[in-house]
Amino acid sequence: MSAEEPSSAPRPAPVTQLLVVLLCVVLLTAATRPDSDEVPADGDDGGMALLRTAAAADDTVAYTGVREVRGPEELDGEAVRIRVVNQPGEGLALAPVTEDGSAGGRAFAVDDSSALVTLDERLLGMLEDTYDVADAGRTEIEGRTARMVVARRADDTVAGRFWVDGESGILLGRTVYADSGGAALRTRLSGIEFGEGHWPPDTVGGEPWGDVLTEDEREELRGRGWVLPEHLTWDLRLVDARSTEHGRRRVVHLVYSDGLSQVSVFAQRGKLGTEHQTSLHNGYVGTGEGGSGVSPQHDTIFGGEVGQYQSMWQADGFVYTVLADAPAGLASSAVSALPGPEGSGFWARVQRGLSRLGFV
Repeated sequence: MSAEEPSSAPRPAPVTQLLVVLLCVVLLTAATRPDSDEVPADGDDGGMALLRTAAAADDTVAYTGVREVRGPEELDGEAVRIRVVNQPGEGLALAPVTEDGSAGGRAFAVDDSSALVTLDERLLGMLEDTYDVADAGRTEIEGRTARMVVARRADDTVAGRFWVDGESGILLGRTVYADSGGAALRTRLSGIEFGEGHWPPDTVGGEPWGDVLTEDEREELRGRGWVLPEHLTWDLRLVDARSTEHGRRRVVHLVYSDGLSQVSVFAQRGKLGTEHQTSLHNGYVGTGEGGSGVSPQHDTIFGGEVGQYQSMWQADGFVYTVLADAPAGLASSAVSALPGPEGSGFWARVQRGLSRLGFV
C-alpha cells in the first residue's frame, strides 16, 4: 500500500465543524459502549467453581475421546472430529478423525499448560470479569450426567454454555452464542475412556513461542510504532503476548479473549505480496463482499465451517493477520479496532472513526 500523497488528502474542514464532529464521535462512542475495564454483567458467578474444577481436571485426569467441533448454525456445515488424548504432565495430543472413525493425519501436541486450548486461569478470569456465570444445575450430554454452567451478558442474553462431567469434572462441551442468539461455535467430547491412552506417534507442535512480551517490552515496542492494544473491544482483553523472529524480522502474536472466544493478532513489519487474495477463496464464506459488517476499508473477513474467521491486510508499514474463534460480529469488531488499511494520516483516522459509526 503506497503512502498517501499530500494532494490526495481530504480538504480540511473549518475548525468549528471539525470540533463538533469530533465531539459527536466522543459522545456517541461513550453512549454505546461500556468502558474497557467495567464489568458489564453483574451476578454472584456461582458457576465459576465448577469451571475451575474442570480446569483442574485437565491437569489430573487422563482420558481419551473424540472432540466434535461445529461452526455457526446458519452454515449447517459438517462437524470436524478430532481425537483427543489428555495425559497430565505430558499435555494434549490432537489428531483428525477419518470417516471410518480412525485417527488420520499427523497429530498435533500441546505441552502441558503451554497454550490456551482448554480452560486456564487467564480465560476463567476474563469470563468472570465479563459475564454473569451461573450454575444451571444437573443435565445430561452425550449420555453422561453433567452440570451446566451458563454465561450471561448484561442484558441477560446467553453468551455461552459449558457442560462439566459429573463423574470426572472434565469439560464435556461448550457453546458460544452470537448476539442474535444462534450458536456460533460448538464443541462436544464423546466416546470418553479414562486412563492413559495411546499417545499418537510423530506428533508435531509443542511449546508456544518462548519470548513472552512483558508490559514494559510492549510499551517499548509501541514507542517504535507497533500497535499492540491492551483491549480490542470492551470485552476482548489481552491475555497473552509473545514474539519470535521470522526471516530476521520480529513477529508479534497477541491473544485476546472474553473468556468464551479467542482472537489471535499477528503483526509484522513489511507489506503484502501481490499474490495476496482479496476475494473469496479456498471455500471460505465472508461476512459480506467488500467487508460489509466490518468497515468499508477492510477486505472481507473469511469464515470457515468451524467458526474461525481470518483476515489479513497491511497498514502503516505493518502486516496484520487476525484469526478468530469467535462469532462473526465479535471478529469484525476485533478487526475494526486495529489500524485500517487505508493509511495512517490524521484525516484518514477521522474518516475511519466516522465510518464505523455509520456517518460516511
